[in-house]
Amino acid sequence: MATIAIITGAALAAVGATVGAVAGTVGAVEQHKQAEENARAQEAQLNYNKRLEEREAARVEAETAENARRQRMAAEQLKAQQRALLGKSGVAMASGSPLAVLGQTAADEEMKVQDIHAGGAAEANKHREQAKMFGYQAGVARASAPSRAALGANIAGQMANYGVSLGSITMSAFSGKK
Repeated sequence: MATIAIITGAALAAVGATVGAVAGTVGAVEQHKQAEENARAQEAQLNYNKRLEEREAARVEAETAENARRQRMAAEQLKAQQRALLGKSGVAMASGSPLAVLGQTAADEEMKVQDIHAGGAAEANKHREQAKMFGYQAGVARASAPSRAALGANIAGQMANYGVSLGSITMSAFSGKK
């Protein structure tokens, strides 16, 4: 009678160990799926942010080009107005002070245009660098997703633990130890 109780107890312990191993395996698979999904979602968000930064850089460049065009038009109007006023005053514009004034005006106005280009290029570059960073982070998110090999190793470890537990139960049942 005691032998039947020991074998029955060992069988129930083996069933319990089997249920635990199956539950652990199912849990590992679900955890793996969740980690993969989280990595995919993070990668998708980072790629979206990258595209937004690239679009913003393009918008800044277009805006800069338009601002530079407007500044050049304003400069041309200013120079035309200066020439008209100098011509109206009867001053010869071929040499001397009037020519120096027109030259300085042209130089000053071109510096304004170059400042617009420099500021726009710096801002566009800032957005491009941020886009690169988002791209890098998306790659890291993709790489951090657990692999199928990691899942297999996890399951194999759980099965090894199951085997050890089952062997221990079997040994104690047949040795008469509790």
